[in-house]
Amino acid sequence: MLLTVLAQAQSQPLTFDFWTWLFQSINVLIIMLFLYKFLWQPIQSVMNKREQFVEDQLEHAKTSRAEAERLLEEYQARMREAQQEAEAVIKAATEKAEEAGQRIRREAEEEAERTLERARTEIAREREKALAAIRDEVTGLVVLAAGKLIGKTLTEEDHKHLVQQFVDQVAAADAGQTGTDGPQIGDGQ
Repeated sequence: MLLTVLAQAQSQPLTFDFWTWLFQSINVLIIMLFLYKFLWQPIQSVMNKREQFVEDQLEHAKTSRAEAERLLEEYQARMREAQQEAEAVIKAATEKAEEAGQRIRREAEEEAERTLERARTEIAREREKALAAIRDEVTGLVVLAAGKLIGKTLTEEDHKHLVQQFVDQVAAADAGQTGTDGPQIGDGQ
């Protein structure tokens, strides 16, 4: 049979055989269905999955980027707040240090003034004590000298009177007077 077909093919190069066409068409359809079922659908499924994966990754990247930008903004806001707080703390500490320095300086000046006033008071008290001691000693010497000059023993009344005159003269001299205004020792009474 093959030989007859070949012989016919050589004699008629463009002949149409319906059965050959039908079987070839069926074979092509079967091959197309087979390729569609076992090749195209799995490839299409893989392509769809890959496309979905890429879209999911892009969406995840957008979400991650938005989250990163939000976190960055939050971090920057916190850094600004921390910087402001640090500046406020430094400013407050500086002000407190200046206030403490001024308070310490003021207290030191007040303490120095109190110490100086106590020293002045102590000096005045010691001066008064020294003057009183000198007056007492001078009084004793005056009485002794007056007794020798007059040549007699003084009575208690005379003694008081002479001491009072001498003390008045010393006080006047101490106040810047010359001492010629008051009564003199040995003057008549």
